[in-house]
Amino acid sequence: MGVGSMSAAVADAGPLIHLAEVGCLTLLRGWDVLYIPDAVWAETVEYGRVSKSYVASLNNVQRRSSPLLEVAQFVRQNNLENLQNGECEALYLCRQISVSILLTDDLAVRYAAKRLNVTPVGSLGVIVKAYQLGYISRAEAERHITDLYDVSSLYVTRAIVELAVKQLRSITPSP
Repeated sequence: MGVGSMSAAVADAGPLIHLAEVGCLTLLRGWDVLYIPDAVWAETVEYGRVSKSYVASLNNVQRRSSPLLEVAQFVRQNNLENLQNGECEALYLCRQISVSILLTDDLAVRYAAKRLNVTPVGSLGVIVKAYQLGYISRAEAERHITDLYDVSSLYVTRAIVELAVKQLRSITPSP
């Protein structure tokens, strides 16, 4: 199942954690390359929130370091002081390597990404995209979306889950 893919994305901690919590981190294979900044790696893998072997099994992950002084300057220039280190490094990396997709579930980061002309995609969006690309069936996608609400630590309302399922049902997957 599944023939499509997307070129590259940078990951913030949220989708890594939430997708792992519901057993569907492998959906991140839909990107040819998934960049993980060092601060995000520390927050997820080093703190034991996501298994290193689970991340390694994706076979598309590239861990990236960023010069802290440059990140700090980027944060000041773009008024990002309210964001956490991993979020700032992820946005900085998007800018530095010209990646237009940021995987994030944080609302403040989503707004910042849009201001910087970066498209934010959350855990729900990853699942919808996986269905659209033909990686999973609609039934699997609906189950994963429901699990994000019922099982994971992602804060999402029932109304948002219902909206995601409705959007899912309006999509015709790739052959």
